[in-house]
Amino acid sequence: MLRLNKSLITDLNPSSHISESFRSLRTYIRQLGLLGGNSGKVLLFTSAEGGEGKTTILANLAVSFVQDGKRVAVVDCNLRHPGLHSVFEVEGSHGLAAYLGGTEETKDVAVYGNLANLAVIPAGITAVSPPDLLGNDKMAALLEELKTSFDLILLDSPQAVEFSDARILAPLTDGVIIVARHGKSKREALRKLKTLMDQTGTKILGIAMNHSK
Repeated sequence: MLRLNKSLITDLNPSSHISESFRSLRTYIRQLGLLGGNSGKVLLFTSAEGGEGKTTILANLAVSFVQDGKRVAVVDCNLRHPGLHSVFEVEGSHGLAAYLGGTEETKDVAVYGNLANLAVIPAGITAVSPPDLLGNDKMAALLEELKTSFDLILLDSPQAVEFSDARILAPLTDGVIIVARHGKSKREALRKLKTLMDQTGTKILGIAMNHSK
């Protein structure tokens, strides 16, 4: 079962200026020409450090795309400090960890709710090292399967300077969106993050600035 909580401003108050900011980000992504074709596209969200707001931005952007008529899947690849299950108040799924561990199929870990065309795959719980689990061939297989059913697949990930998880995922995606927080994110950390993402060979699509004025 999936519900929507109060941090999803795009759902609660679509006419607010915050919702308009997400429509602006949505429009930016559309104008990149990524969407369309016979296969869904995968975008990775990461940040230099923790607490930048990746999960909130990803979740609201997902709702905004659904409001625009797109079919969207969000996958919580932050096995260290998952958050999408709280934002979407997900119940009844053992999540990505169970799928990658081979104990569940995609249909068993994807949660659907009242918002049509939105699926959530929570992180779940694992004792296995996240990089080892995310580097499993099943991760690529999952994304290929999701591409056949959804226009857009959004991946949440841990901060990339401290952990390698985002670097493992990046080559499986069509681009990376970096989330930074106004007044908190350090320029040097963002430079290091850019270098790390460049090393993956994956295109950085842009920076989403959280709490900007």
